[in-house]
Amino acid sequence: MKFWQKWLQQLAEYLQNSTQTDATREDYFRFLREVLRAVDESNSDPQVVYPLLAQHQEKLDPIFAEIIKQWFESELDPNNSENNQFLARTLLNFAVDISEFPLGSRANNIEIAIACYQAALQILTRDAFPQDWAMTQNNLGAAYSDRIRGERWENLEKAIACYQAALQEYTPEAFPEKWAGTQNNLGEAYRNRIRGERGENLELAIACYQAALQVRTRDAFPEKWAMTQNNLGAAYSDRIRGERGENLEQAIACYQAALQEYTREAFPQEWAATQNNLCAAYSDRIRGERGENLEQAISCYQAALQICTREAFPEKWAMTQNNLGIAYSYRIRGERGENLELAIACYQAALQEYTHEAFPEDWAMTQNNLGIAYSDRIRGERGENLELAIACYQAALQEYTPEALPLDCLRTGRNLGNLGFEQEDWENAIFGYDRAIRAVEQSRNWATSPQTKRQLLEDALPIYGKMVQACVTLERYEQALLTVERSKSRTLSEILSQADLIPKNATPAQQQRYRQLNREIAALQQSFQGDTALGDSPSNGEGRQGQTPTTAPPQQTPLQSLLQQRETLLAEIDDPEFKAIAITSPQLPDFSQLLTPTTAAIEWYLPQDTNLGAYAFIITLRDNRPHIQLHRYTPQQRQNLDNFNETYFSDYRQPSWYDRLSSRLDDLAQCLNLTQLLTLIPSTCNALILIPHLYLHLFPLQALSVTSEEEIKILQKCFAEGVRYAPSCQILAHLQNRRQRATASQFFAIQNPTQDLPYTEVEVETIRQPFDPNSYILKNKAANKAALNSPETLAQLSQSRFIHFSCHGGFDSENPLNSALVLAGDAPPTKGDRSTLTLRDGRRFDTEHQGLTLREIYANLELPACFLVMLSACETGLLSSKLTDEYVGLASGFFYAGSASVVSSFWCVDDFATAFLAIRFYRQLGESPSPSIVVALQTAQNWLETVSKSDFFQWLSNDLKLPQNQIEEYEVRFHRRYKTDPPFAHPKYWAGFGAIGL
Repeated sequence: MKFWQKWLQQLAEYLQNSTQTDATREDYFRFLREVLRAVDESNSDPQVVYPLLAQHQEKLDPIFAEIIKQWFESELDPNNSENNQFLARTLLNFAVDISEFPLGSRANNIEIAIACYQAALQILTRDAFPQDWAMTQNNLGAAYSDRIRGERWENLEKAIACYQAALQEYTPEAFPEKWAGTQNNLGEAYRNRIRGERGENLELAIACYQAALQVRTRDAFPEKWAMTQNNLGAAYSDRIRGERGENLEQAIACYQAALQEYTREAFPQEWAATQNNLCAAYSDRIRGERGENLEQAISCYQAALQICTREAFPEKWAMTQNNLGIAYSYRIRGERGENLELAIACYQAALQEYTHEAFPEDWAMTQNNLGIAYSDRIRGERGENLELAIACYQAALQEYTPEALPLDCLRTGRNLGNLGFEQEDWENAIFGYDRAIRAVEQSRNWATSPQTKRQLLEDALPIYGKMVQACVTLERYEQALLTVERSKSRTLSEILSQADLIPKNATPAQQQRYRQLNREIAALQQSFQGDTALGDSPSNGEGRQGQTPTTAPPQQTPLQSLLQQRETLLAEIDDPEFKAIAITSPQLPDFSQLLTPTTAAIEWYLPQDTNLGAYAFIITLRDNRPHIQLHRYTPQQRQNLDNFNETYFSDYRQPSWYDRLSSRLDDLAQCLNLTQLLTLIPSTCNALILIPHLYLHLFPLQALSVTSEEEIKILQKCFAEGVRYAPSCQILAHLQNRRQRATASQFFAIQNPTQDLPYTEVEVETIRQPFDPNSYILKNKAANKAALNSPETLAQLSQSRFIHFSCHGGFDSENPLNSALVLAGDAPPTKGDRSTLTLRDGRRFDTEHQGLTLREIYANLELPACFLVMLSACETGLLSSKLTDEYVGLASGFFYAGSASVVSSFWCVDDFATAFLAIRFYRQLGESPSPSIVVALQTAQNWLETVSKSDFFQWLSNDLKLPQNQIEEYEVRFHRRYKTDPPFAHPKYWAGFGAIGL
């Protein structure tokens, strides 16, 4: 009592001396005095404390929470630890009371509890009071888990941090019961977690629950055992990994186990909540007869409602009504129209308690479910039902924002978009799809694994296609093109945006380490393995029966380990203004900077739904603003394109493939309506940028024929400044920003590492001449992996403006990161080894010992001065043409390493023709005061296509000044192999290379 007497005197002095004489503020302080005195004297007896709180509900608000903080800090006495402890423990007891107080604003009550816990932790530190500190951390975690205000994902992250902190003291040896309780709580937080990998979070939750059950046995702690069994069942119900049917059976078994202790007589509330969860599992159950499972679910929900009445348990009553509505929505037995009416009635009932103010997320969830029911409704007037459905979806999206609840936003946005699309209500379609796409982008930013990032986009591809269609219908071409850009080459765009971000506070050594981690992370982010799935069905609430987790988490993947190392390094650097993850802004680049008045771009888009056909966007500048025109391909034309793709590589690497190449390219030009596309480009344009999509990346579009004024011409010959490629507009804009970085003049080359490409000798030796002495060549056996990775070579590469690979190359379609440029080495490949690469002649190389793989380019190379990488090798321009159009090929690796441009090949090229094409190309570059890679390449290609035998040999003699015996050797080869004149007129000789980037 002496504490209260002293404290009351201090409070009176505080109020007297306060500069704020507002009576309301004084009322808050007097109320605080009464509450804390009641808590102390009654030992937190709810029968004493709750009536006092009920009388002053209007004061349980954010002001009261702030006053608690201010008062506590003002009352701390550095010379009286006993007084400080008393105040802290009193606040802890009050926090528990206010957390469980059933009246007033739930959101406000939780804020007050959080304020109390945070204040108490200033005194109850880990060093001085480890057990109290751990308990408070656990309780604070529970408050954050329940918190309504603020961002849901951020609250859950704080809760997880608190539980993990508590577990530093709550060890299984010292405090097994408290350890188990905190494990259970941490499991709940992981199960509800929004950030990170959904599949990984659920595995962590399951591990926590299973850990808790090691202590919470049925014999020792029957009630808590049942609670954790219920929570474990919820985690299995949501589980992504493993077999879905088996997971649901596990969930049902957990719920049924919990019900052995949670009987209706002993624990009616817990029994009803677990029944509710069991019903949800039966609703989703795969095994057994579907109709019977749903009937059993409905029966369970109806039983639960006998206990969870609105008067006794309004929140759980609403949750059960929502879940019963879902079961009726899916019900097979009975009359469909009647079942939907029952579902609507259940959702409407739930919304009587699930108000926007009190339960915003549950309100949004039920609004979404009600929208689905109205959109399916049979009875009533169809137009009115659809208006009601749209209103429900729009309401739900007030809470389901892309930033806070992206997966829920994705589902509801997709529902609204699809409804608008079906009804040709294009405004609502665009509104819904835009929210869904933003949600996909947020989810990708939070996801860590490349599999999840890729799967998120792949699952959402129908949304992008329909969004484009809706925008095109309303002639919103810029928004349509932006949507296309948001679906293209996302991983490369993201990692390029992050490549140059370095914390300003970092030391040179830290910067180097940070760059290296980023390179290794970028390599792994291009992986293609794995998948996840997203459902889009109505969502259900689940009975949360404990506040309650950890055991050792699942083993980290290499990528997770690198991400953790980067986080640790950033913590060490401690730059508060630095953001390690650059979120690519959803906007088109500045076309006035990207294009010139004489440059046009064509960007293709092939929706996942072939019934939508395909699109080509033609972009030019008009009055320094982008002017976008559209060419539509019908579904039949799209089918023709798909059929072409299926047959193009059917006999690849066989002689017949090269024989049919010319006719195939003519067919492709027809499929793309290339002649018609060119009519949309002003005649003043003399440069063209091609931005393909999916499999269009694999074709030499610059070599296709077009008809112009009764004349058939190759596309690249229609543009004096050339035709080049880009993965996307955003990536091209990023590369353009690198232009000023290329100031060096050094030449680096890899020359014939396998010593079976005789013409690479004349190729590299001739090309290097203008650069000497600023050239660095790794030749023959010296061009091995150890030499390439040596500090000396890496230093030379970092200073080189031109980098040339004259060697074998190959593309691995199953494992694109194993695509490689072949180096010298003697290690034989192991049969079936994923590190082996098969070349066109059937030879297999062990890329681990003999190759510079795409993975290693990402992880090891830094090319800050590089203007051009020329890949004078086979298949260096091939890409994986996955549905998501992730741009994964050797070119992408060199872009990440720092190059502004890459010249690469579309197929297995002829070694002789390639050697002299490369020489001619570099000669063209050297002859221009402001070299253009695309102009030099295409000038060389046009020359190779048309040069006669006599002119070719004259060039070898007079210009290249090759020895006579060498020229005679080439003449023998011509006699055997090149029997036409011009000898290289066939496109297989000259059309196999394209310029990507600047």
